[in-house]
Amino acid sequence: MRSSGDLMRALDRKLLRDMWRIKGQAGAIAVVVAVGVLLQVMMSGMISSLEETRATYYERYRLADVFAPVTRAPQKMLSRLADIPGVAAV
Repeated sequence: MRSSGDLMRALDRKLLRDMWRIKGQAGAIAVVVAVGVLLQVMMSGMISSLEETRATYYERYRLADVFAPVTRAPQKMLSRLADIPGVAAV
């Protein structure tokens, strides 16, 4: 009967042999995972850059954060809307 140490060494050798046989597949999997991580990092950086660019553009050209087009509204609402903090034009 083998001891647990001999069994572990045998299993380690088997694992190494099996990994050597599928080295191409393991390499392909590693490349796919690496490209996925690369794309995730790149996209999150691009999104934060676009959000910062949009915020700078809106601030520089004094654009509203919210636009609310109205086709019909009571005239008496104009003064209440103009009193809202941050409202530049009604």
